[in-house]
Amino acid sequence: MATQQQRSDKTRQTLMKAFKAAFLKRGFDGTTTQQVLAETGLSKGALYHHFKSKTEVMEAIYEAEARRAIGLAAERAQGEASPLDRLRSACIAWMGEARSPSVSKILFEIGPTALGRRRAKEIEDAISLRLIERLLREAIRTGEIKTREPALIAAMINALVAEASLHALRTGRNAEATLEGALNALFASLRSQ
Repeated sequence: MATQQQRSDKTRQTLMKAFKAAFLKRGFDGTTTQQVLAETGLSKGALYHHFKSKTEVMEAIYEAEARRAIGLAAERAQGEASPLDRLRSACIAWMGEARSPSVSKILFEIGPTALGRRRAKEIEDAISLRLIERLLREAIRTGEIKTREPALIAAMINALVAEASLHALRTGRNAEATLEGALNALFASLRSQ
């Protein structure tokens, strides 16, 4: 028999899944809580137990989607030997994840529109910058690179990946080779500092 916490977690996941599907189909403004509650058979009380508003649901979906995509990218890079190789592979894999239509729509369109670009960036940065900075600090510890500004370098790498991903989505062209070249040049400059 499921515990109260398990039932509560299941309800939260059901709401997030239904809202995500609705946002992808109808957009943020075209989705109403009444529609989603009718589709799920859940009550307003169940919704408001977990979320204060439709925007708060979007924030939870945005964070979950960013964590999932960045987590998958990081997993794909685990086989690499050095911290910089893992970082390069993770950045390129993240671009691949971002090409998924549902991921790109949530992370680059619906989320920033609903949450505001600043809040969406704060959420994404909290997830991606942590990974990038951790790998950079590991590369510093192992002597692979030298820098006194790992937080700044992490922000620069994060911006490179985001811009390359947006460019690829806008143009339909693969930007992985360009991103890899930019990362390699940055890493080379950090080796010589």
